[in-house]
Amino acid sequence: MPDISNSVSDGQRAGVLAGLPRRRFLDVSAGDASLSQMRFISFKINRLRSVARLLSWLQLLFYFLSKIAIDILLRKDTPKRRALHLRRAFERNGGSFVKLGLHLSMRLDFMPWVYGSELSCMTDRWEPFPAAQAIETIERSLSKPLSALFIRFDPDPIASTSVACLYQAILQNGEKVIVKVRRPGIGEQFMSDIEAFDWLLSIAEFLTIFRPGFTQGMRSEFRDLLLEELDFVQEARRQDAFRRAAAQSRKNFFSAPRIYLDLTTEEVAINEFASGIWLWELLVAVEQGNADVLVRAREMNINPELVAKRLLWVNYWNWGENLFFHADPNPDNVIIGQDSTLHFINFTSTGTLSRTKRQAQRQNLDFAWERDPQNMARATLVMLEPLPPIDVIELIQELETYNWQLIYSLEASPHNVSWQERTSSVQWAGMMSLVRKYGITVDIQVLRFIRSTLLFESMGARLHAEIDFVKQYQNFKNYRAEQARRRVTDSMLDQMDGKGTEQTIIRLDRIAHAAEGLFFRASHMLSLPSVNFNTLMSKWSFAVYTLLRFIGQTAALTLIFAFLINIKFYFDEQQFMNVYDVFFQVATNPVYQIILFITIFVHGRTVLFRLDDKEV
Repeated sequence: MPDISNSVSDGQRAGVLAGLPRRRFLDVSAGDASLSQMRFISFKINRLRSVARLLSWLQLLFYFLSKIAIDILLRKDTPKRRALHLRRAFERNGGSFVKLGLHLSMRLDFMPWVYGSELSCMTDRWEPFPAAQAIETIERSLSKPLSALFIRFDPDPIASTSVACLYQAILQNGEKVIVKVRRPGIGEQFMSDIEAFDWLLSIAEFLTIFRPGFTQGMRSEFRDLLLEELDFVQEARRQDAFRRAAAQSRKNFFSAPRIYLDLTTEEVAINEFASGIWLWELLVAVEQGNADVLVRAREMNINPELVAKRLLWVNYWNWGENLFFHADPNPDNVIIGQDSTLHFINFTSTGTLSRTKRQAQRQNLDFAWERDPQNMARATLVMLEPLPPIDVIELIQELETYNWQLIYSLEASPHNVSWQERTSSVQWAGMMSLVRKYGITVDIQVLRFIRSTLLFESMGARLHAEIDFVKQYQNFKNYRAEQARRRVTDSMLDQMDGKGTEQTIIRLDRIAHAAEGLFFRASHMLSLPSVNFNTLMSKWSFAVYTLLRFIGQTAALTLIFAFLINIKFYFDEQQFMNVYDVFFQVATNPVYQIILFITIFVHGRTVLFRLDDKEV
């Protein structure tokens, strides 16, 4: 007998089971789209080329030392002449040597102020590479023929540096632009220079010319500096961010040329053409009375004194309000347009200050306005943190001495002091001399800030005979007050419109998170031991340890030489030497004596470095 229940159930399902419309998906797999990753620019290193570049470094060193030796013989040796010889040595080799010289000009914690001042005067100029190579780079990088990109392209570059050549061109839409093309092979050459520089400083540290580990940070900074110069994408993004931030500042007297991000790669960057006169042209015209440039400046309604005030305003906004500051605002990187408008270019070098250091610099300028050198010293001390074990009270007293010199210059008639004295250079120069005295390592961002600030102040002082950078900061504070008023007003209007409830909740949530973070840091600090046991090793214990290590190394060196001398004697005479003769031959061996002398020198210098440290 058939199963009636099953047949009924199948009949019911037949009326229910039916297809439904559905969206058709693209015929791709999940593996076709990879996760985005951070960009890193890198180049291959050629070891043979690195060795060749090391020889170039040694040649530079020989040139520098020979010039000093001649000056000593002629009794003309001075720190300024040594700085001049070092600058000329870098300029003779060009390329990355100039880049290193400019970097060292910021490392005022590493070398005296006179060296930094001289090296900062270097200019990066190189012979241009063939236009055919530039065109090939443009077409390969942008994946388009030159005719599809430009109506006109001038093959004669308007500027040529060790990194790139700059060309004028007109886009298909009729806009005049500047095309920046990276020099072919410069990345590989810079990497070889970096490696050779690492070898050179490693040898210097091994010979204790520098304290072991002292140059490690500088080598890393030099590598980052050169890679920054070669990455046009990052430079373009910073320039675009600066331009947008300048527009949001509600001030229309400064900006940066518009960058074409869709036409920018690691090797090519294209931005709009900024017309006007170079800042260096205006500086020379004001100081030397060049009539042609001054006439053109008047035709463009360019007022040098107004330019000076605007430069200082941009400086305060640069480090105080913006996300980052232009770290190399030299006169080659500023174009003055119609009505004294400032156009900033070349954003390869930028810097940032933490909120704490920004506030410290604001306090420094406020105390300078109040003529309070002691609190100026306390404020600038924050810029040097973290400090090694030193006498902080003594350091503040010495900083105060230099601050008094600055205050005297500010109180004097501007016509009775040089333009250099109307900047903060005496304060920063004094601080850097104390940095070297106390062995303080300064953050590279602070060094970039000091360089940027001094460039802005010096250009302002040269253009305006009576300008006071401290008074100009007080004027800038009016802008900050206006911005704060706008924020408060907007917040009150939001509250009146009923938009403040969500914002209030967000602020309370932020306060709760801040309190939680503060509690965590306090608990973490209390849970850590208050004593760093690594620092409890006394100086004399370190000296004894170094002595024992030296004895061990000397014993090993002696045994190696004894073995080699005995083996050589056996092959010559078919018998072994007695112990006394072996050690006599070792002791009188000139190679052994040289190596032993270097070992004694290195260990002795290492102990002296440790004995010079202050105890915690």
